[in-house]
Amino acid sequence: MHLPPDLVLRFLIWGTVILASLVSSLVLLGAGIQFRRDRQNRRRIARYQAWEQDLATYLFGGSEAARSFPKVAERDQPLFQKFLARYHPTLAGKEAEALRDLYLSQGLHQSLPDRLRQRQATVRAQATQEVGIFRLREYLDLVVPLLDDPVPYVTHLAAQSLTWSGDLRFAQPVLDWVLREERYQRERLLRVLEAFGPGLLPWLEEHLQPPEVAPDPWILFALLAGSHRHRQSEPRLLDLIRIPQVDVQASALKALAALADPLTYPSVLPLAKHEAWPIRAQAAKALGLISGPDAIPALIELTTDVVYEVRRNAAQGLADLGHAGTSALTWLAEDPTADPFARDIARERLEWADERGHQ
Repeated sequence: MHLPPDLVLRFLIWGTVILASLVSSLVLLGAGIQFRRDRQNRRRIARYQAWEQDLATYLFGGSEAARSFPKVAERDQPLFQKFLARYHPTLAGKEAEALRDLYLSQGLHQSLPDRLRQRQATVRAQATQEVGIFRLREYLDLVVPLLDDPVPYVTHLAAQSLTWSGDLRFAQPVLDWVLREERYQRERLLRVLEAFGPGLLPWLEEHLQPPEVAPDPWILFALLAGSHRHRQSEPRLLDLIRIPQVDVQASALKALAALADPLTYPSVLPLAKHEAWPIRAQAAKALGLISGPDAIPALIELTTDVVYEVRRNAAQGLADLGHAGTSALTWLAEDPTADPFARDIARERLEWADERGHQ
């Protein structure tokens, strides 16, 4: 079917007009959005500059009794919330307390219940952060549901706010949140749990199910005990290395290595012959830190292990023993009849130590 030329021309003209209108509309819309953002940024910069001067006067310009800060307009309160949260990490002691008093005196906390339930993730995150950094305990119960927030950034801030409180009533929900993460992520999240303080480890010992029933929380317990160098946890760690669960035993051995108590040597030594290589690897590392020359035969045997990580840890364990261990490494490296695996790993470790001046 052929259209008349004048009709085709009319379609082309109207199509061009419509396309030009759409492009012009998009250009105007983009310019309007950019203009709005520029205006918001200029206002934010102007407000921040004014508040910085007022804050310096408020914190350092006179006695505590004479402190005053201009009332922030309601429309500027969202900006002021971010401003105070930004400056909080730079202050400590009396200045940090004064900043908290300023936050409360401006009534910024009154909007927290609504903001913690806001649909916008950035608003929920900001409100959660304020609860934590300004230690607003009365709002912590409202933060707990955010551990299930669909936005990971919000859940992380919620966990931080709860742990910063030091209130062990919230230890279980935060622990459950950590355990919902992938296992490789959990060790990274130990820093969040550590904020509960020294009372967390006794709480875990008292409240966790037996490791035979629920091993994963005890892995976290062992890692926390090692990072805190918590010697009171040593009896429990010695119990954990006897639990027939590879990850639990390996984590407990890692913690015992961090504690470096020579009295644990008899309990650790048998694990150098364990059938699971992660346990042999952690036992090798621990032996170098908790034992003396008596461990050299076991470590030399581990340098012939079929798994590279075990051989590496055994060689490092020998190096950690000092002169006696280094002499054993030198003998292995120079003995033509020694196991090739042992000879290679000994040479590698000696070269590493020599490069770093450890010999």
